[in-house]
Parts: sequence; structure tokens; C-alpha cells
Amino acid sequence: MSWNLMTDNAISENDRSVLSNFVLNSGKLTQGPVVKEFERRWSEWLGCKYSVFVNSGSSANLLIARALAEENQTWVCQASTWITNVSPVIQNNLKLILCDIDLHNFGPKLEYLEDIFQKNENCVLFLTHFIGIPAITKELLALCEKYNVTLVEDCCESHGATYQNVRVGNFGVASSFSFYYGHHMTTIEGGMVCTNDEELYNQFLLLRSHGMLRELPSEVQSRPEYHFEECDPRFTFIRDAYNVRSSDLNAKLGLEQLPRLDSIIESRNENYRAFYGRLDNSKYHFDFAVDEPYGLSSFCLPIIPKNGNLQDVKSLLDRLNVESRPFIGGNLSRHPIFQINQCNKTDLKNVEYLNYNCVYVGNHQDVNVDMVTDLADSLNCF
Repeated sequence: MSWNLMTDNAISENDRSVLSNFVLNSGKLTQGPVVKEFERRWSEWLGCKYSVFVNSGSSANLLIARALAEENQTWVCQASTWITNVSPVIQNNLKLILCDIDLHNFGPKLEYLEDIFQKNENCVLFLTHFIGIPAITKELLALCEKYNVTLVEDCCESHGATYQNVRVGNFGVASSFSFYYGHHMTTIEGGMVCTNDEELYNQFLLLRSHGMLRELPSEVQSRPEYHFEECDPRFTFIRDAYNVRSSDLNAKLGLEQLPRLDSIIESRNENYRAFYGRLDNSKYHFDFAVDEPYGLSSFCLPIIPKNGNLQDVKSLLDRLNVESRPFIGGNLSRHPIFQINQCNKTDLKNVEYLNYNCVYVGNHQDVNVDMVTDLADSLNCF
């Protein structure tokens, strides 16, 4: 068996042919009309009003944090999330609290979350939907409403996951997606930030490209508050910002991949169901939130032994030539970044458990049902 973490075939031969023809027959390849078309098509697929294509999911998170940052604000993240959720919080000098997770859906532990909301005003919950499992619950939404918490969603590993038949990315004021090579679909590098809020959308447009007035829709540019006689409207800078644009070339690949996304998700979910349908639940934890009202969009296959023999699992995977990784960031509070930056945290019992007791293997176009059932049979031998 040879099983890589990521496929070598995420970009099909037809994709390559389309890109080649596009390069040969196009002049300007930077951000242009193809980016706009990809943003429109992505918004239709997700079911949101506005999408802004950027150069990575990490940049999408950066724009969200910068657009929403306020003084005396507290941001709450799961303690095992990816570093690009917490880095923008630190960079904007905002208070950060890392929360323990629920092993059922990898969302924040709700009793800890309520305690945080009770003790801190002006909270933002940066909710990560890990590995294709939706972290939205009615209880979590109720807590956010009760304490007037701003909810934003990181969906970079969970394109198409749903709660009550609504795709994740539609529950908060903004959401981020990644099109990195190893994710459900790819633009090689790239990401999307999405929202239904028009003013927030305008801020994302400004933040993406130097804060320039000309990045805004023409009807917004014509507003009286954006009229500056002393400045040329072609080079008028409205606010501090970045350059995190992508290109028409990347967007062209996204337009080719998007029609296949739903079928890719279903293929991944078929592997997921076969793997955990075969794996011994007396030996491995996999009581995840994947049945109604939740909808799975499997990113990978986590392996969590109940008897603590993770090293044996790693050795088996090595012998079978199956590539693996630890659970996302493990316990982020143990990483060097938090030796030099202040970090508040809850009791991280479940995060610690996963830090020392979980690996995952890839679930992608090269993985099939026979492979996952064979792996499950091998794991069941422990």
C-alpha cells in the first residue's frame, strides 16, 4: 500500500489543458474579470451574497480579523486550531483565549465557552470547522445570541459541510475558505472570504488591495463620503491594508474545479463511511457529529486509539507506507509562539488528549473504499 497525505492528481489533465490555453491566449493574468466570475460562482455555490478571492485561506482569516478588530475586544479560538486563526488576533493586539474542544464535533467546549462569554465583553468567536465536521450547534448559536457574540467561521477544511442543510460559512458575519492544493478543491494557492454584510464586503475589498478607493464597487465610490478633491480617485487610499490579491490564472482553475466539488465531497464521504463502518469502535474513538442535522464533508480520516497505543498506530502506518499527520496544531498553547505571546486558556483536557493520542491520514481522489477497509482491518488487529 502507498498512501500519500495529498493526491498528486488534484489538477486534472483537462485542468492543465485549460490553464495552458488560458495563458497562451490571455494578456493580463493578474486579478481581473475571471476573478470576479469565480467570486460570483462561489457565492452561488455557498449561498452567500459576497465573496472576495485572495491568495490563501490564511489571508482570508487575516482580512476577517483586521476588518472586525476593535479595542478591548476578546477573540476566542479552539486551542487546537491552525496557527492562521490565532496569528491575526495576536498581530492586531487583541485579547486571545484558547478554549478546549468537544470530541464529538471538535467545536469549543460549550460550558467553557459560556464562562468566557460571561467574564468578557465584546467577544468574537473564531469558530473552526475541523476536518469536514461542522462545529455549529443550536446551543452554540444560542450562546452567541445570548451574550451578543460576533461569530466568524473558518471553513478551510470543510467546504460543503452542513448544519440543518445550510452550508457552513453562512452562520457567522464572515467566513473563510482555503483552496490550497491539499484541500477539497484547489486553485494551487488561494482562498475566499465570504459575507452577507455589504459594508463588511467593502472592507474586504479595500483590505485585499492596498485600501484603494478604486477597489470598491462604482456605486460605492460615488458616495459623498468618498469624494476627495485633493486626491486622484485612481490612487486614493482609504485605509491601511495589504496586497493579498490572487490572479485570473488561479481563478480560472477554480472555475474548472468548482463543478466537480460536490462529487469530490461525496467520494470522500464514501471513504469515510467505509472506514468507520469497518473500524472497531471498542478500540477507536469516532463518535463524530456526521449524521442529521449535520452534513459531513470529509477532509481526512482521524485515528484516535482508546487504549493510548498511538505509537503502535504510527509504526503500523509507517510499515504500510501510509503518510500521516498529528491532529491539526495539537495543543497550540504548547507551541513556541505562546512562550513569547500572552495566551489565556481554559482547561484543555480534550485538546491535550488529541495532542498525544491522534493522527490522521489523507482522504482524497486517490483513496478508495478498498484502501480504507484494508487499513481498518489492519488497525483492528491491535
